[in-house]
Amino acid sequence: FCSEPGGGLIGRKGCTGALGRTDTMMCAVYGWTEEMAFSGTSTGDVCIWRDVFLIKTVKAHDGPVFSMHALEKGFVTGGKDGVVALWDDTFERCLKTYAIKRAALAPGSKGLLLEDNPSIRAISLGHGHILVGTKNGEILEVDKSGPITLLVQGHMEGEVWGLATHPHLPICATVSDDKTLRIWDLSPSHCMLAVRKLKKGGRCCCFSPDGKALAVGLNDGSFLIVNADTLEDLVSFQHRKDVISEIRFSPGAGKYLAVASCDNFVDIYNVMSSKRGASSYITHMDWDIRGKLLQVNTGAKEQLFFEAPRGKKQTIPSLEV
Repeated sequence: FCSEPGGGLIGRKGCTGALGRTDTMMCAVYGWTEEMAFSGTSTGDVCIWRDVFLIKTVKAHDGPVFSMHALEKGFVTGGKDGVVALWDDTFERCLKTYAIKRAALAPGSKGLLLEDNPSIRAISLGHGHILVGTKNGEILEVDKSGPITLLVQGHMEGEVWGLATHPHLPICATVSDDKTLRIWDLSPSHCMLAVRKLKKGGRCCCFSPDGKALAVGLNDGSFLIVNADTLEDLVSFQHRKDVISEIRFSPGAGKYLAVASCDNFVDIYNVMSSKRGASSYITHMDWDIRGKLLQVNTGAKEQLFFEAPRGKKQTIPSLEV
């Protein structure tokens, strides 16, 4: 608690007295008088202070109380549990709670919730509505009568690295450090149409020429191809250990996929067969007598042939081997 008696700030530590040790404080507001203050803790309690003395604690949320807003005749709080709570002016009674869930979204919402009960990080109130900001990059408007409207949303922590437009439809895809792949409407509504979680942070993405598939490169050296309509996995590979920095389908039928990584390689995959070359670890290699053909045996019991130096795969009849 800081005061300014004569041009400088003087801080005093709060005294808990017989109520014991306090937890980490996540937010604080002043109350209806200058001597009253209220703070939210990491364990879900609201601490009520008079001057610098703790006089009472109230259980408000399951998990940290991240945000609190003082009203003329009460308070509104938000916590990690994804619940907004309205309180009277003494925190004696919880007047109403609003759980942020997909099923509670009003029809006019501009997008989709990433998950039910997202952690609430910011709250403001005015004109009968509560504005709520979540850790998932969403801003919602909660009407006191119940309806919840999603106003705007974006990615979460980190940077947005990948952006790809659909070849035929007014939509685009984005991927980010937040481990999500999102599809956006490019019409004036600018809302999110679909989202899925990724195992690692996304760095690049690209639609196939027909728009039916979407390739996504990740920051661990792996990439996946998903159905552009459902976002379900079609195939995934990991042949590199560094970041996949760029990914592109070949024109026309999109038969080939070029995958560039930050370890200075560009791998070209045959999308139709879902193979780059060997589908398992290499057990043996040998050159032909001219030094122009490389024979490779793999752990999947494959016998493969590649032309040197281009690395083009060759089909050799078994009778000629």
